[in-house]
Amino acid sequence: MAESLTVETLIVGAGIVGLACASECAHAGYVTLVTERHRSFGQETSSRNSEVIHSGIYYPAGSLKAELCVRGNRTTYKDCERFGVWQRACGKMIVAVTPEEEGELDLLYERSRTNGVPGVSFLTRQQALRQEPHIRCSAALLLTTTGIVDSHQLMSAYAHDAGAAGATIVYGTTFLGAERNGDGYRVRLREADGTESEVAAEKIVNAAGLGAVEVARSAGIDTDRAGYRFYPNRGHYFRIPAGKSALVSHLVYPVPPKSFTGLGIHITLDKAGQVKLGPDTEYIDPSVPAGRWYEFDDSRRTAFHTAVARYFPALTLSDLTPDQVGVRPKIQGPGDPARDFIITDEKKRGLPGFIDLIGIESPGLTCAREIAKQVVELLR
Repeated sequence: MAESLTVETLIVGAGIVGLACASECAHAGYVTLVTERHRSFGQETSSRNSEVIHSGIYYPAGSLKAELCVRGNRTTYKDCERFGVWQRACGKMIVAVTPEEEGELDLLYERSRTNGVPGVSFLTRQQALRQEPHIRCSAALLLTTTGIVDSHQLMSAYAHDAGAAGATIVYGTTFLGAERNGDGYRVRLREADGTESEVAAEKIVNAAGLGAVEVARSAGIDTDRAGYRFYPNRGHYFRIPAGKSALVSHLVYPVPPKSFTGLGIHITLDKAGQVKLGPDTEYIDPSVPAGRWYEFDDSRRTAFHTAVARYFPALTLSDLTPDQVGVRPKIQGPGDPARDFIITDEKKRGLPGFIDLIGIESPGLTCAREIAKQVVELLR
């Protein structure tokens, strides 16, 4: 990479959000460079998730997650149609297994109305059984706008669209730090062969996902004081065989846990129609090196079976086989209340034009294009 390179906008990270930002920035006319430390796009959170297009029902009214998810649901389907990306609006059921859980459905339904989520309806036990004969519940909510998407294909489409609009994406390139330099920034990078170089950038977008807090820190931000402390949170997935997968046609979720560190161990479908169970939630001990974050713990099999068999009784323990592990870039610590996305220009910290995207976990995939639109507004 040439040391004299100058760009208007440098985006750190080529996950789903970074690529959507690249597309929006390039189409807005900015000379845009994306740096990604891995050899390809979306190697972390963006490719290790449930691939769900969420509706926006779970998030507090007025939060960025609620506002961007409701809009992002529509935007993501439109992007899939525009770029020829595979998706399926299969719908989702949130089930109350016992009458005692039905109050949670009432709360979610009211939140859906407040947030402006379309296509949500109550199902009695009998109505739910007509939708999903093999699911056990006392009542359910049906969300018709929830679906699934080929996230790799969507990322590829965003990358291609960004490139066609003039953006450059470089892989195997690590962001080392940035310093104010006149009206912009002097950015230090390290390439795959160990060579270090500098790039001049007028503005920086930190879309580094699991590395976003470290990127902010390397730019001189006191991340603990800013409330950006990083708590990596691991989630396991199991798969079940085709015969059992054929017994469900919707995504099926339990009522969410009150801690809201996740949405509960749920049933999702993939492009091939195979069922995936998960994820669970586990805060990773700080002593565990990042190289071991993705090690699969098969001892969780029984807990997964117990959780899902409550509402899918046909499931047996032997049906479960290990699938994958994903890690969420949480800024909500253990026992803390849920946190919203942080999308901010750090001008108050003396870094104008340094846009931080912190804590972009679920529903980040659904919100990617809408987050990118907010980034462009901040850049302007």
